[in-house]
Amino acid sequence: MSNNWNQPGMPTDASRDGLPKKTGGLLSGYRQQQSPVEQQSPALPAGAPVGRQMPPQPAQPTQFSPTNGRNPSSQFLPGRTQQAPQPQMPQQRQMMPAQPQQHPMPTQPQQQGWMSNAMNFMRQVSGKMAAIGRNGYGQPAPYMERYHGSRPQAMPVPVEQPRLEEATPWKRSLSTRVAYKMRRRRDRWQSQQFGIGKILGIAAIIFAVIAVIASATGGAFAYNYYQQESTQVASIANKSSAQTTRIYDRNGQLINERYDQGEGSAGRSTPISYKDIPDVLKDAQTSIEDRTFWDNAGIDPQGILRAGISHNGGGSTITQQVIKNLSHNADATYTRKLVEATLALGMTQQYPKWKILEMYFNSVPYGTQDLGVESAARDLFGLQPDCDKSFVCKPAITKLDIDPKTGKHNPIVALARASLLAGIPNNPTIYDPSISDTTRQAALDRQKLVLQNMQADGKLLDGKPIDDDMIQQAEKLTESWQFKPYSTIKKAPHFTDWVTIQMEQMLGNGDPQLGVQAFLSGGFNIKTTLDMNIQTYIENTSKYFITKPTYQKFGSFAGQYAVLNRDLNVNDAAVVVINSKTGEVLGMSGSVDYYKTNDKRVAGRVNVATSGRGPGSTFKPFVYGTAFQMGWNPGIVLPDIRTYFPNGSPAGVQDGEGPNAQTYTPNDYGGKPNGYSGPQSTIRAALANSYNIPAVKAMTFAGTDNVFNNARLMGITSLDEAIKANKCTSGMDCFHLTPVLGTVDVSPLEMTSAYQTFANDGVHVPYQNILDVWDSYGNHLFHLDPTKVKGTRVFSSQVNYLLTSVLADEPSRQPEFPGDHDLAFNDWDPSCISTPKTYISCNTYQVGAKTGTTDSFQDNWTIGYTPRATVGVWAGNANGEVMKPGVVGITGAAPIWHAVMEFVSGRPCADINTAMGVKVSCPVARFNPASDGMNSPTTFSKPGGVTYTCNLSAQDGLAGSGICDWVIDGQAPTIPGKTTVTGNPNGGNGGGGGKKRRG
Repeated sequence: MSNNWNQPGMPTDASRDGLPKKTGGLLSGYRQQQSPVEQQSPALPAGAPVGRQMPPQPAQPTQFSPTNGRNPSSQFLPGRTQQAPQPQMPQQRQMMPAQPQQHPMPTQPQQQGWMSNAMNFMRQVSGKMAAIGRNGYGQPAPYMERYHGSRPQAMPVPVEQPRLEEATPWKRSLSTRVAYKMRRRRDRWQSQQFGIGKILGIAAIIFAVIAVIASATGGAFAYNYYQQESTQVASIANKSSAQTTRIYDRNGQLINERYDQGEGSAGRSTPISYKDIPDVLKDAQTSIEDRTFWDNAGIDPQGILRAGISHNGGGSTITQQVIKNLSHNADATYTRKLVEATLALGMTQQYPKWKILEMYFNSVPYGTQDLGVESAARDLFGLQPDCDKSFVCKPAITKLDIDPKTGKHNPIVALARASLLAGIPNNPTIYDPSISDTTRQAALDRQKLVLQNMQADGKLLDGKPIDDDMIQQAEKLTESWQFKPYSTIKKAPHFTDWVTIQMEQMLGNGDPQLGVQAFLSGGFNIKTTLDMNIQTYIENTSKYFITKPTYQKFGSFAGQYAVLNRDLNVNDAAVVVINSKTGEVLGMSGSVDYYKTNDKRVAGRVNVATSGRGPGSTFKPFVYGTAFQMGWNPGIVLPDIRTYFPNGSPAGVQDGEGPNAQTYTPNDYGGKPNGYSGPQSTIRAALANSYNIPAVKAMTFAGTDNVFNNARLMGITSLDEAIKANKCTSGMDCFHLTPVLGTVDVSPLEMTSAYQTFANDGVHVPYQNILDVWDSYGNHLFHLDPTKVKGTRVFSSQVNYLLTSVLADEPSRQPEFPGDHDLAFNDWDPSCISTPKTYISCNTYQVGAKTGTTDSFQDNWTIGYTPRATVGVWAGNANGEVMKPGVVGITGAAPIWHAVMEFVSGRPCADINTAMGVKVSCPVARFNPASDGMNSPTTFSKPGGVTYTCNLSAQDGLAGSGICDWVIDGQAPTIPGKTTVTGNPNGGNGGGGGKKRRG
């Protein structure tokens, strides 16, 4: 959802000031340049109800200034004949200009004496103190007792007026006067407006100011102190409010929330606009935290005095709490209180009350993990915002009155929720009802006090005064609710961690720390390429095949059920799913259990999908594809016999084996008695069955550096990193011929992305993980248009088709994997069982795939693709621990790959997973590939320029007969080859392994 919303227009509630269009930071969208009349806020005339302001009145030629020391109400006493003017708008309610004007005192104060300066300063302060009581009544009329006695000599008697005759003055009886005085005294003690507490409070403030003046060198210094402190108001109010960043899948499902959880952080935050906050919540909050909020000047002297007498702290107004939370100053000292009081006076002068209250609702903790009321409304009541596809949202707090049972408006529900929320900020750790039963009861007790205050203050609920019956209903309703503590939202954890790292790098622009802070507090809304339907399936499937009994077709448990992590020491797996046309990452699982951190073989936090691993024989297609670019075809014969390859030494040198050997002599895994399949192995047979000797021969023909260049174009950057780490000048100089067997580590993500090239007709599209990014103001910062993604052509359509015809040839790999069809869709498409004439298996659902297993059985792979999706699976142990012998690609990774590939291709998953003859329930509903833009055909299309010919020699692949295969037009062999045929050209056993890496 978006953390901010467009707020057009002004509030409909005429009792509040005008509102901004948006709220981003605490002052986002706040108009600072207005006409003089618009800058003024309405004052409350005497007797106006607390908590509501009157509509603005026309501006008057003159306006009362709080610095002249006069109270306008005292100029029009009862019984006077003058007509009172319209209510004026005090200056302390004006909005802050764009650049606050400062009026520093001269460096040398004027020579008027200490007392003169002090008096001037006190006049200014007394004016502000007069403004504090602007909600009170006017000065009392003169005491109505007849004047008696002689006239003061200073009062001359006009000549034209007759002198009054002396008369005996009238007096009340003594008992009447005593009773009257006692009643006056009792009224003063009981009065809330002019009680002894307020008088003493005002006196305390005056004494505090006098103390500041007395401790200063003069009145100029004291005034300068006030000016210096008050200038901090703008910097405090303009502080950015930390906002929660949210990550979504491609369908708008929230999968992760990120916010600062470091020391001193207050929790998750989503700022909202004042106009979205229900009135019942505003009334509840002001009643419990600052009952004079709408009328005070930013401080409450009576509250300060109570706090000082009780020594229990508190006494802060809402404005002071805003100052404290935004300045992050929790030092409980009198100095801090004095500074807060000074800044609160300044803030009240510079900002209207509604803006200060909005700051409060967005900056105060409403629980141990909630900064601001919006997050608390979501956590405590399960309310959710309503967002459109662009994440322009109506916040959850607007649903405060929605009955969870009926889904309709219910004022009692609003009262119950508002009163509970309002009580939390006083002490979030004590009154957060979601922590424990103790805090829940404390929150309910605090709620009672909130409701009592609201009733005493005459607050309204749907236009009716709050009464005892409403309070009882609200309390009873709240007692029936259960509150669960906030649970971190983190689905697809490895994927969201990966996205987070990328966002931090971009936001930091080279400064990692800056990027982290910007990401955690920026309130970004990030729509990713992930599909949670696919993600859920690959997570469940990986865990199932690693931890549950499954039927084994090869190895020591062939023909039996075995558990990989128990019987074969295969404890971890990683899966990557990519859209073959756009490069969008649709799913990523970096381990079988993200939260399993106590087992190093799993190491849940380690994302193996982005970690370098030996790719084994899955690297061979890059070599053969490069060779096809240089004129070879799948029918070329590469004898699979013992061969010595130069290892940085002259040809013909044979000095044994080992790391210091000057010749390279790899073996095949398994195979015939001598470890090789024989002299009649074609490229098709060698790649399908992962023979090593033909692959190394292809590497000598294509050249290591040429293969590396193609790999770079296919998105593999790990090769360059390995060259740099080994301080080499080229791939050949660094690794010679060994990379063909997977000796250079590459991540499953890069390998899967590289295979996407084969799926996309030879055009590589870089992997993508983010579709859209919005900032906290709703600005659209980034958008990925899949239709405009530019790819890089690595292989021609003809070369790519030659390679795909081999990787999709299910019958040709049967010598290596007899009876196993995990690399094809035989269980889905019956046509896959037959042997097509063109060597591309299956008529309806075609798929190309390759397995790989590294030296000593450390890494186990299966990577494959359809025209729609590309899937890569790695299996093994996160810490590199060796698996038990016999675990090859078709055993560990292939079953996972097969299930995931069929699911993303649209097959119902109910009959995919079976164990011990019992069907396993499908983790999710059937997936529709079209929903993720995978609308391409399910078969590979044959391009022009390739011909299926049978004019290839079975002995060497040159011109002749005995072998049929695909050849690019114009590249068919013209030199006659041998005609003697010995053995099966596509036969032989053998496997995908060697001295360094196995297939």
